[in-house]
Amino acid sequence: MKSPANPVIIILLLALFAAISAAGGEWQIVTDKDGIALFVRELPGHSEAQFKGICVVDRPIEDVGSVLSDIAAYPGWFFKCIEAKKVSADNSSERHFFLYVAIDTPWPFADRDVVYETRVRIDHAPGKVVIRSTAINRPLIPLRKRYVRITDSEHEWVLEKIGAGRTRIIFINRTNVAGPFASYLSNPGIRDTTVYSLINLRKVLEHPGAQK
Repeated sequence: MKSPANPVIIILLLALFAAISAAGGEWQIVTDKDGIALFVRELPGHSEAQFKGICVVDRPIEDVGSVLSDIAAYPGWFFKCIEAKKVSADNSSERHFFLYVAIDTPWPFADRDVVYETRVRIDHAPGKVVIRSTAINRPLIPLRKRYVRITDSEHEWVLEKIGAGRTRIIFINRTNVAGPFASYLSNPGIRDTTVYSLINLRKVLEHPGAQK
């Protein structure tokens, strides 16, 4: 006679399957050209997809981190960025802060803006930096008439030291652009943002002073 199943093991297995499901599907390659590899995957509970772009630059990880930390300069390279700035908050620090980003959206649609909570993790031993930003729905910046406020967005920069003076850059991005045409705008907009932001970032790193 078979022994009855251990309920604790069943619960653990169900939790594991739920975690795997929530993590999303497998990454699928979209394109790999000009040194930029782009992947996409579907996420449970979201109508829009998640995109991941990867490139390698012949620059130290410190140089890449320096560009990413210069928030006010984002309009010079981050795709369609109109304005970017840090937002004052009581609990801000060098590795935990809030930032405001305004985004140019193709006519006839209204431009978008978003407030992100950003956390930075630095792993010195492997030479890795992770910068994760999640949109928040808090009035740190008042709503502006000309913009549609995005409240469902998350992106992550992963910087990996892969050799002397070489860095792998990974940009993972998912955004519901909000508004009545969100399903029409989200995937094409985020795909382009992922690819062209990496292209522009690489230009800035390889040719300081380059603009988008």
